[in-house]
This record gives sequence, structure tokens and C-alpha cells, in this order.
Amino acid sequence: RDNPTYVGYGACTDGRKMALSAKSQISGNVKSTIMGFKPLIGREYDDPMIQQNISDMFSEVLKQDDGSIGFRVDYEEKQLVLSPENVTASLLIYLKSVAEAKLGFAVNDCVISVPLYFCDYQRRAMLFAAKTAGLNVLRLMNDTSAIALAYGIYKQDLPAEKEKSRLVVFVDIGDNNTQISAVGFNKGRLDVKKALADPQLGGRHFGERICNFFKTEFTKKYNINVDSRARAALRLQTECEKLKKTMSANTTSIPLNIECFMNDIDVSGRMSREQFEELTHDLFERLRHLLQELLYNAPFTVEDIDAVEIVGGSTRIPKCKTIIEEVLHKTCSTTLNADEATARGCTLQCAILSPAFKVRDFAINDIVQSGIKLVWYNADGTTGGDMEVFTKGHMFPFSKMLTFYRKDNLILEASYSNPIPHTQSVIGRFEIGPIKPEEDGSSTKVKVKVKVDIHGIFSVESAHTVTKIQVPVEEEKKEEKKDAKKTEKKEEKMETEEAQENGSDSDEKMKENGSEEIMTEEKKKPKTKTKTIQNPLEVTTTKKGYTPKELQDAWERENSMIATDKLIKDRLNAKNAVEEYVYDMRDKMYGHLSKFISEADKEVYMAELSKTEDWLYDEGENCQKQVYINKLAELKKVGDKVQMRSNESEGRQGALNLLGSSLVQVRKVLELINNKDEKYDHLSEEDIKALAEKDLEYQGVFNDLCNKVANQKLHEDPVVTVAQINLKRKEFDDKCQPIVNKPKPKVEPPPVPAEEPKKEESAGETPMESSDANTAEQAAPAADTPPADPASADPTSMDLD
Repeated sequence: RDNPTYVGYGACTDGRKMALSAKSQISGNVKSTIMGFKPLIGREYDDPMIQQNISDMFSEVLKQDDGSIGFRVDYEEKQLVLSPENVTASLLIYLKSVAEAKLGFAVNDCVISVPLYFCDYQRRAMLFAAKTAGLNVLRLMNDTSAIALAYGIYKQDLPAEKEKSRLVVFVDIGDNNTQISAVGFNKGRLDVKKALADPQLGGRHFGERICNFFKTEFTKKYNINVDSRARAALRLQTECEKLKKTMSANTTSIPLNIECFMNDIDVSGRMSREQFEELTHDLFERLRHLLQELLYNAPFTVEDIDAVEIVGGSTRIPKCKTIIEEVLHKTCSTTLNADEATARGCTLQCAILSPAFKVRDFAINDIVQSGIKLVWYNADGTTGGDMEVFTKGHMFPFSKMLTFYRKDNLILEASYSNPIPHTQSVIGRFEIGPIKPEEDGSSTKVKVKVKVDIHGIFSVESAHTVTKIQVPVEEEKKEEKKDAKKTEKKEEKMETEEAQENGSDSDEKMKENGSEEIMTEEKKKPKTKTKTIQNPLEVTTTKKGYTPKELQDAWERENSMIATDKLIKDRLNAKNAVEEYVYDMRDKMYGHLSKFISEADKEVYMAELSKTEDWLYDEGENCQKQVYINKLAELKKVGDKVQMRSNESEGRQGALNLLGSSLVQVRKVLELINNKDEKYDHLSEEDIKALAEKDLEYQGVFNDLCNKVANQKLHEDPVVTVAQINLKRKEFDDKCQPIVNKPKPKVEPPPVPAEEPKKEESAGETPMESSDANTAEQAAPAADTPPADPASADPTSMDLD
């Protein structure tokens, strides 16, 4: 449920570790465990902001040939260089497997949240990681928008669409950044009014101040350099994180003690909340400044704010709550889950966008964090002009149609018009063509459609030229008759009108001849009209990013790692099966199985178990899967035989008891037959003779089996098995039970003679009533005769026996 961003690589004997398992073994695999890589997605190695993050990472970070970031890790006895996108894809595949195991079906669609300050290049890098993982991203969602959706979709008392929105401010202080968003809610819709972020203000930065404080103190007090050993620095970071959480709930000074920290030295220190707030004073001021900036030039005032919701682990720091309440004049509300609010919002958005679920529609109108401008160039490379297409705070997803007048191809360059926390301010270049001038030499009108899509990514979606031409106007044809039923009547009417026209005088014919002459003149000068034609143009996009070949290579490498991980997992399972069997059989040999093996064989088998245990931790540490399977099979040759003796010993007596019960049942039947019991008087002499013979025969078999079982030694293989005893019982039952359960033949009752009808019948009595009455008289017993059975006297009584 809670999966930290840890991915651990290692030798081929271990495979990859994900999330919690990677975090738990990081102390033994510091260099090949990558953590906190989400802020590095789509970043350059030389980015000053990234240099601060890299200095605090324990894995080896290097600069790749294209200037991007790479992690050097050990995997399959060789070194690999992986990008943050590759590591993110590995974690996404793991999360996909977790979801599929929980849901019970394949997962393909997803919604991923990203910090709101992620630029175009970073968002495309996240999509690349998702494609490598085989996921279809329905939407890249800003963190604060996901939080707002998780808050608003369950609210039943939101104002109507045309009423004043309910304004809620969300403050998210996470591990790597702080994001603040003011959102207006109406029924079925949320509108982001303003949003800000600080990528250098998060829980990790508060923790770094505590670590640096104790590093300096330990250097002075114990003369040790903590940064010289990655494992020691990791232990200190873990303890400082615990100290930070403890200080949030206590005002007293909190101790910090680490045993055998470095060079077998035990270190200790203390810190109070006052010291912590003094060390991080500038970070708290950055939070105050960010909140004040939210109110500056905002489309709302502080009085318009209806509520303030805080999420993120670092909002538990008391000083953060105090600053938020001081600036926004509202008490902080914690109705949302501080750790899962973003994930829940993404889940709800995915359900809304997916056709597989029926969820209440809830529109999300987000805003861009920086304006986007377009610059177009002339044929000689000079700048032809520029325009801001999307201003800062413009709603998205949104598209616009732009008009240009060109005689040659159009080259556009899109970039951010405001400063962004990234070195890549240029979004990309777009070449549109081929464009030619008009026939008269004038410029051609070009329409270009630009768009910021649902992921927040800018693109030139399409382009076309607009050309106007003159075309002749054709004569309008007569309208066809629509009603088929009235066609005949209308034809008759038309014939009548034609007859009247034919019967007109000569003047009318002259007019008709004149009209023909006019029509001839008009044909010499046909009428024309202006028609607009749209010719689509080709748009060539050039963006810094990943090519299809790079995507294919990353996908193949990831699948290769998945296959290797499966082989490693199967091998480890086979090895663990051998180890488990050794420990299990050793305990059983000293327990309930000890009497089923001779002392000499036991001594040899115990020696073999000990030898196998030593082999597992020496030569058998890294063997193939089949080697472990063969080793387990060798141990089971003796172990299974001993276990079989135990199972036979436990089941033999029960099987004999069942056979004896069958014999006793048949013997009782024979006794009843000898006593002339009516229940078995229908059996023939042959049946009775066969039953007696089988009883005598199997009584001897039973006695023989009992003698063999009595002489059976526990540490020897059984002479008589449970299966053999059960087979004998089945043979006996198959031969005797059909005779014992043979049903009696049915005896047909004698035919009842028909009675003669009475000669005299009453007028109102029918023969049927007379027959019923006679039957009733015959069935009724004498009044003075008591019933033979009490149940016959009382029809409601029941024989409980």
C-alpha cells in the first residue's frame, strides 16, 4: 500500500529489489540502491538545482553523453548506467504487478501525478517511463489537482454551477517540494485559480539541516568524518528522520544515540524543537513568502478563502501549521489523508476517464504555470515576430487557431515566456510546409492549430492553407418529391399545367423564345462564386526527448531484466526449498520420525543433512536451479521413505478397523438369517451360502493381516500397506453388500371384485357419492374395537423411535 521510491540492483544472485524490500536492504547495498529519483526525471546533470540533490545521494551519479543524468549500478556481475526514466519504469512495473495481484486482472490504464512545476520535457520523460513499463497514461495530473479532486468529488453541499465557488487552499509539503493551490469548487467542477510551488522546500531539506548539524557536532566531538562512509551517513540520515518526527510531537529535548557508528565508536547528541526551528529559519521564511505570493495579484482575497487543507508528511511540523494559519487567517484542516490524498485523486481521475467504471463526472480545469510564446522565423533565419499564445495561469487542456500570411515554409519555436525551475526553457521547433505564394504573388493564408493537451504538453496539432478560388454557379435542379404516396397526384397536376401552357396563345410562345435568347447570352457570361479550399500541411516537430528506437531499446532491456529476475527468483526458491527441507527433516528425525528409522540409517542421514547445509553456504551458494532440484530429490529418497513409514503406521489400524466392521456387519446378517428373520427370508440358498463362504474367507484374510501388522517393525518398510487393506475391504464389500442389500420382491395384491350398482338410489345422491360412502363404512372400524396402534387412533401422533 505504501511503496517508497527505492529500487535496488545487485549481483545476479540477488536480483532487483523494489520499494520496501529495497529500502530494508539498502544498508548492505548502498551503492546499487537508487532512491529519491523522481525529482531527477527529465533533468540535466549540469542543472544547479540537481547538483544539490546529487550531493546527498548515496548511489553513483554521472553525466551521460547527451548531458542527462545516469546511475551506475551493479547488475548481473556487470555495471549498468541507467537513467532516472529507466529506474522509474522499473518501479512502475512493480506497482503494476502489485495492483494486478490485488485486483485479479490485468492493469493497462493509469493516471500519474507530477509536480505542477514540471515542464514540457519532464512531462514527456514521465510518459516515456510509463510507456517503457507498458502502461497507457490517461492523464498526467498535477499533484495539487489530484488532491483537490479527492477533496471535492465526495462533497454533496457544493454550490451550484452559477453560484459563487467555494474557495479552498491546498498546501502540500512533501518530501521534495512544497506546492500550494487555490481551487474553486462548484457542483461537478473544480477550477484552479492560482498555484505556486517551491522545488527546494520539502521534508528532505528539513532533514538535511538536522544531519548537517550532527555531522559538524560529531566531527568536533569524536573527530570523525561522517561523509567519508556512505553507510554511516545513511544511518545518520535514518536516525535524524526519526528525530524530526519525534520533535513534532514533543517540546522537550530529544536524544540521538547510535551504537558502533564509525570505527566502533558510539555517538550521541540532543536537539530540541527550538534548535530545530532556529536551524531551519530560512526554510520557514520561504514557506511564508510562498503563501504571501499566493495572495499577491490573485483573483481572490484572503477573506474569500473558505477552508485550508494541508497534506504531506512535513505538514506535521508544528511551525509549518503556525505559518500557514498566520498568513491565510484560517485554521488548518486535516480531513484528507496526508500520505494518500494524491494517490486517491489519481485513482478517481482514472476511474472517471476509464469506460470500465461508472463514476460521477467531475470536470477539472487546471492552469499552466508559465506562459508559452511562439517565435517565427523568415527564410533567411531572421526573426519574423513573436506572440504569447498561452499566458501564465491559462486554463488547459485548451487549443487555439492562429493565422499567418506566408510565401514560404513557416518555422515556429515554442518556449516559456516566464522563468521556470529548469534549464530547458525551449519547448521545441515546428516546421510547417510546403507553403507557396498565391498565383498573383501575394502571401498565402496559413491556419495553425496549437494545443496544450490533457498532460500539460504543448504541441502544434495541425496546419493548413486557406485559398479562395472562383467557381461557376450551376443551375439549381428541381427538388425531388419526398412523399411517394402523393407522387401520382402531383404528376397529374403537372400534366394539367403543361396542357394549359401548351394551349397558350402565340404571344406567350414569343416570350418563351425571347427567354431562350436571354439564357443564351447568360451562358456566354456564367455566374461565379468564391469558394474557400483548405489544403493540409505537414508539421515536422523537433523536440528534445526520446526517439522510438530509444523507447524500443529501453523496453527490451526492461523485459530482459524481468526475465532475469524471474530466473533468479525461481533459483532462490529452489535453494530455499532445499534449506527448508534440511531444517525440517532434522527436527523431525529428533521428533516423531525417530522411531521409523534405524539408528545406523539415522546417523548416516543426519550426516548427509549436515553436509548439505554446509554445501548450501559454500559451494552451493550460487548454483543453477536444476542443481538444487537434484539435491532435494536425493534427500527425499530417504526422507520420503521414513515419512511413508510414519504415515502407514498411523493409517494401518484405522484401515483394519474398517475391514473388521464390514466383517461384523455380515456376521450379524448371517445370524439373523439363521434365526429366520423376515427381513432376509427372500434370500435364496445360493445367496446365503455365498455370503457365508465370503465371510469365512475374508475372516482368514483379516486374521492374516492382523498377524502381519502385529509383527511389523516401525523402522522397516511395511509388509502390509493401508492401500492393500483398503483394497481387501473394497473387494469384500463389493461381493457381500449386493446380497445383504438385496431387496424383497414386490407382491402384487389380489384383484378387487367389482361391486354391483344399487338398484335404488336417492334422488339427490350420485353413484360417486354412494361409492365414497361405502368405502367410508368399510374403512371405519367398529366403535367398541380399540385401535391396534396408538398412532392410528391419533393421526397427529409420531413414533419417535
